[in-house]
Amino acid sequence: MQILMGKATMDQIVAGRLCFYRRPEPKMRLYTQGDWRQEINRFHRAQQTAILELNTLYHRALNQVGEGVASIFLIHGMLLEDHDYVETVRTLIQGQGATAEYAVQMAEISFAAAFTAMDSPYMRARAADIRDISQRVLRSLMGGRQVLLMDEPAILVSDDYLPSEVMDFDQRRLLGLITRKGSLDSHTAMLVRAYHIPAIVEVDLAPRWEGHLALMDGYTGTIYLDPEKEQQELLREQYQANGRPKRYAGII
Repeated sequence: MQILMGKATMDQIVAGRLCFYRRPEPKMRLYTQGDWRQEINRFHRAQQTAILELNTLYHRALNQVGEGVASIFLIHGMLLEDHDYVETVRTLIQGQGATAEYAVQMAEISFAAAFTAMDSPYMRARAADIRDISQRVLRSLMGGRQVLLMDEPAILVSDDYLPSEVMDFDQRRLLGLITRKGSLDSHTAMLVRAYHIPAIVEVDLAPRWEGHLALMDGYTGTIYLDPEKEQQELLREQYQANGRPKRYAGII
């Protein structure tokens, strides 16, 4: 058994097999051989498609968890129309001959880095929002959407999760989320709390643990890898004694 520590989003205990979530790397041309005006038009069409998708997510979240959390997707829509963001993309296309895809990717990297460098934890967490809106535009430009198919219930592990990814996960099979980075101040953390998804962030968890059993203790932010039966029973008795859940979620 190995024990790791992180920061939990909610007081909950869950156990399950670990599944590492990997986003595919987009393959794109860097520079266009055609008219830069066509590339700018492609960007704006993808931008508008993304805004419509975000509006759909807003109404879905509004019905499920209320206005406070749903407003995340209104904020994303505003970010997509932000003057500085849009002009950065347009300048890269017109001034450097970049494709719409490459310009969006470069804008994502630049703006996310700027937020990450800020002193405020809240503002640093906005870097994930920039990545989220940019990835949405890229999917529209490249005609693809990543769908995570889970054959069985699992705890997903990744560097971090984007807010809209939380909306796409199959919550019938999603036992919990673990991130190597992430933040309790992020919009993703707001969403997982609203949807009652157990999550622990800032955990140094290596990919070699793929498929292993993990026990997430959200009361202490502790993760037990390949937990021993004695440890499982100890936690069960401890939390029952304190009037907490009488059984774990997941497979225990």
